[in-house]
Amino acid sequence: MGHSRPDFETYALTHRMYGNIPQSRKFVLDNNIKNGMKILDIGCGDGQHLEYLAQRFPKENLYGTEISQIRVDRVIGKGFKCVKVDGPLLPFDGNFFDAIVLFEVIEHIPKTEINILLKEIFRVLSSKGLVIGSTPNYPAKRCYNFLERLSNRSKTLLRFHKPKTPNETQRQILTGNEYMSPYKRGNGNRYLWLKGHIKRFFMDDPTHQFFCNFGIIQNLGTQYFREVELYTTFSGKARRINISNPLKFFSHKIVFVFRK
Repeated sequence: MGHSRPDFETYALTHRMYGNIPQSRKFVLDNNIKNGMKILDIGCGDGQHLEYLAQRFPKENLYGTEISQIRVDRVIGKGFKCVKVDGPLLPFDGNFFDAIVLFEVIEHIPKTEINILLKEIFRVLSSKGLVIGSTPNYPAKRCYNFLERLSNRSKTLLRFHKPKTPNETQRQILTGNEYMSPYKRGNGNRYLWLKGHIKRFFMDDPTHQFFCNFGIIQNLGTQYFREVELYTTFSGKARRINISNPLKFFSHKIVFVFRK
C-alpha cells in the first residue's frame, strides 16, 4: 500500500529538532570525522549535528540539505550552508565531500528513491569518502514505542486516579463537579475512544516510508561501498555488531558506517 506524502513544513513547525545528540551518534562522528574533511548532512533538520561538528571543525566545511524550507532557513540562520532538496538528486559536483551524515533520514525516503539516493551519495563522495548514519530497527522499534506509550499512559492514568486532598473533595461537594476519569464517557463514544487509543499504541511514525532492519542496511551498503560497519544502540551506546549476531534483532536503532 502506498504512502501519502508527509507535510514536512507542518512537521517542521510542530517538531523542532534540538537538544542533546545521542551518545551513539557522537561516537561514530568522533571516531570517523577528521580535520580537513568536507561534510554534508543530508536531512540536517534544524542543524543540531552541524552545530556539534562546528565545535571542532570550521563552518565553511559543513553543508546541509533539507526538504523543509522552514528548516533550511533555521540552519542558514545559524551560519551554515544549507539548500532545499526535494528528492534523491543532490545538487553538488562529483567527489565534492569526504563524509556524508545520514542520521534518521533513510526511513523518510520513499522505497523507490532509495537506490537513486545511494548512487548520488556515492557520486558526490571522494574516493576515500564515508557515510555515517542511523535509522530505526524494525520491528524492534514498534516494541520500544509500545512500551514507551504504555508507560506514558500508565502515568496519565495514575494522575487521573490520584487520591484527592480534603480541599479537592470539599470543592467537589460544594460545586457539584464530578471528577471525570477517561473512562467516564458516554456509552456511545466509549468504543471509539478505546479503539483510537489502542491504535495509537501501535501506530508508526507517519513520516516513515522505508522500514529498515540490519539485513536491509547491510545489503544496501554492500551494493555501493567497500566496507560496511553496523552498530547496536543498547543503553544509548554504539557497539559494533556482526550481521550474524542475533542481538541485532533487539536494538532500537541501527547505526552504520559505509566506506567507499
